[in-house]
Amino acid sequence: MELIKDILTYEFLRYSLLSTVLISVLTGFVSPIIVYKKMEFVGDGLAHAIFAGVALAFILNFNIFVGAMFATLLFAFLIYQINQTSQLAESTIIGMLLPVFMSVGIILFSKTNKYTTDVMSYLFGNLLLISKGDIYFLSVIGIITVIVILSKLYEISYWISDEAMAQFYGINTKIIKFVVLLSISLVVVASLKLAGVIVMGAFLVLPGVFSKLRAKSIKNAIFRASIFNFSTSIIGFVLAYYFDIPPGPSIVLTSFSFLLVSMILSR
Repeated sequence: MELIKDILTYEFLRYSLLSTVLISVLTGFVSPIIVYKKMEFVGDGLAHAIFAGVALAFILNFNIFVGAMFATLLFAFLIYQINQTSQLAESTIIGMLLPVFMSVGIILFSKTNKYTTDVMSYLFGNLLLISKGDIYFLSVIGIITVIVILSKLYEISYWISDEAMAQFYGINTKIIKFVVLLSISLVVVASLKLAGVIVMGAFLVLPGVFSKLRAKSIKNAIFRASIFNFSTSIIGFVLAYYFDIPPGPSIVLTSFSFLLVSMILSR
């Protein structure tokens, strides 16, 4: 009851709860694709690439989301381009690019007077940073991501199960891969203020792992992952409120606990 009263009283709590719901559904939507296609390292790399974009935004004094979007899209483009023009595996490319982007972020942040406080906020997430404008941004990103993935779900399903067969049936797998990378990039940027750079990977992976335990199709996996993420995010949010702990890590630990129980019960 106390939480409900505070949500009705304080605007920032309403924004925090709404953003938690939106982000949980968004990350649940792309998570099965990441897990089924074994792109976990890609999601984690995109999350860490944000750090350079946030630092750039601070240095040039423009919107954080613009900087984050620039960094993740650049990172995704470099992964795609290098992978298409070389013999290097995706994991190798990400292993090369990730420390470069993080190093750029650290150097840029060291040149601002906001290094300690703001680095912590964007590394681990901070719901107090979420504004009304962020909710609108999340909503737009959510609509775009859902429309794009649903419109290409048939092609994505084939691409996940058998890329060679997808090409045989005339599916442009290069375009599908780029669309998926773009969708993940948008979700990562949208989730920045809740999850932060460090625990973002868990938001992108845990729901997909849960859905893979029982789902029979990618469509069913997306549904299960979204429900799982929504439920555990709400529980994690409530626990964060009552125990006065950061919501991002609280949600991750809640999700992992439920996943662990589910894995034990599914044996």
